[in-house]
Amino acid sequence: MEKIFIKETLNSPGIILDPEKKRYEISGKSFPENARTFYQPLIDWIKDIPPSPEKIRLSFILDYISSSSVIAIKQVLAKIKAQRENGADIEVLWHYDPIDPDIKELGEEFEKVVGMKLQFIEQKA
Repeated sequence: MEKIFIKETLNSPGIILDPEKKRYEISGKSFPENARTFYQPLIDWIKDIPPSPEKIRLSFILDYISSSSVIAIKQVLAKIKAQRENGADIEVLWHYDPIDPDIKELGEEFEKVVGMKLQFIEQKA
C-alpha cells in the first residue's frame, strides 16, 4: 500500500496514510469545496487494502464537518465496512471533544447508518 499525505488547509483536513510508520489519520476541519473529490483518494486507498493480519487503526480527529463532508465520510466508512467484510482488519477511532457533543453524536449516527461500530475516544483538554 502506498503512502498518502494531504496537507491540512483552512477548509480541508489533513490526511496521513502511512503504512511504514503505521499512522493513519484524518484531522482538522472538513468543508472542502468538493468533498467527494477531496475524499476520493482515501476511498481508493481503502479499496486497495488487502485482507491482512495487520490491524489498521484509522483515526478521525475532526473539529467541524460540513453536510457535504458528512456524505463523503459516510462513503469512506461504508468502504471500510466492505473491506472489513472482505477480511481487512480496520478499526475506526472517532475522536471527539466532550465540550462539543456534535462530533460524537455524528459518529454515533454513522454507526447506525453504516452498520459498523466505531471506537469513541474522548480528547483530553
